[in-house]
Amino acid sequence: MITFEIVLVFVVLIFIIVSLYTGLLGPAFTFVIGVVVLGIFRVLTPGEILSGFANEQVMIIILLLMIGEVIRKTAIAEIIFDRYFRKARSYNGFMSRMVFMVSIFSAFLNNTPLVAVMMPYVRTWSKRYNISPSKLLIPLSYAAILGGSATLIGTSTNLIVNGMVTDQHIIPGLPGLGIFDFAWVGVPMIIL
Repeated sequence: MITFEIVLVFVVLIFIIVSLYTGLLGPAFTFVIGVVVLGIFRVLTPGEILSGFANEQVMIIILLLMIGEVIRKTAIAEIIFDRYFRKARSYNGFMSRMVFMVSIFSAFLNNTPLVAVMMPYVRTWSKRYNISPSKLLIPLSYAAILGGSATLIGTSTNLIVNGMVTDQHIIPGLPGLGIFDFAWVGVPMIIL
């Protein structure tokens, strides 16, 4: 049976998708509008709304985004990259250094700011040695994704899964995931 609440949830989801796709409103404002509408019509209770904003995993994600933004805007990353990539003269040499460094950093930082910081270096190096940037930019993205899969804080998805494990208490006494619990799968993927 289709109820008003079900229709409202679908309308809010369509609004969110259209707004994010078209850039009509910013992502944060889009989601706030969706939550407020669901709260006004009592699809979400005030407790559910506040628990979503007070979730520890959400705060960790916001903190990691802020740290990544600070690193992107300071010269720390530039100094490290300049020294590290200075000796790379061949495609394979640069590629191995890039994958190693990006996968290590992305295990502990948010992937998006890290890729944003690395893109200028990858493009400059590829132009200097007359190599197509796409041969390095796609592996840059893959290295960031794979590195992020190696730790609990490497991707937002891992943090959210950990939050679900600890909040749901599906199995009594099940502890939260450890920071390196994902390494058993993530590190072999990086090596491969």
